Amino acid sequence: MVIYRERVSSLRIFDIENPVWSTLSKLLDVMILNVLFLLCCLPIVTISTSFTALYYTSMRMVSGNVTYVSKDFFKSFKENFKQAFVTGVIVFDIGVMLAVFIYLSFLLDAYVGKVVSIVSALLVSAAISYTFPALAKFNTTTSKLFYNSFAMAVLHIPFTILNLGTFFIAGLAAYMSFGFRLILLVFGCAAIALLQSVWFNYIFAKYMTKEELEQNQLYREEERMAKKEKKAKEQKVKR
Repeated sequence: MVIYRERVSSLRIFDIENPVWSTLSKLLDVMILNVLFLLCCLPIVTISTSFTALYYTSMRMVSGNVTYVSKDFFKSFKENFKQAFVTGVIVFDIGVMLAVFIYLSFLLDAYVGKVVSIVSALLVSAAISYTFPALAKFNTTTSKLFYNSFAMAVLHIPFTILNLGTFFIAGLAAYMSFGFRLILLVFGCAAIALLQSVWFNYIFAKYMTKEELEQNQLYREEERMAKKEKKAKEQKVKR
């Protein structure tokens, strides 16, 4: 009896349900998501699409809807490629124009220009922090996407501050610490997206239609059934 119990306990150590293996599995998923994001950013022109796929996958991970990280990432990458590319070009153009305006304001030492440029930079940054997560969540036109992003940034100021604060703190820490830069390289971008996805899921749920919420709930049930079937197959293999 003692030997049998020892064997059972040793088997539980390698059980997927074990908290240790479950935690390691989640960390591995974060690493995979981070690597996929960084690799897909390398062509430069795909940065906006990579951000969209990153938030799509991270929001699903937070809500417990993801089964395979790579599958969900490339699903979003493929489906949103065209609109994400156009959105990225617009964001880049706005950023360039804003940078030129800020530079000229400080170059000419114009007080009003400085204030306007700083306020504009904050508003644009706030809106853009919602743009790619919203693109990953909603099926809408590009013009409406920008309008909704700005509206959500204004209506949800506490979460907007969290958005910008997360980026600022991560950037400052990376600038000051080489070790933190290594952490960002392994986990960073995905970890930040996962943290932000906690409140993005909460905010976006307020703007989803009844049909979208029902479809999302149906998809969750399908995912749960798929996970149960997967566990049942794994248990049969062990036996």
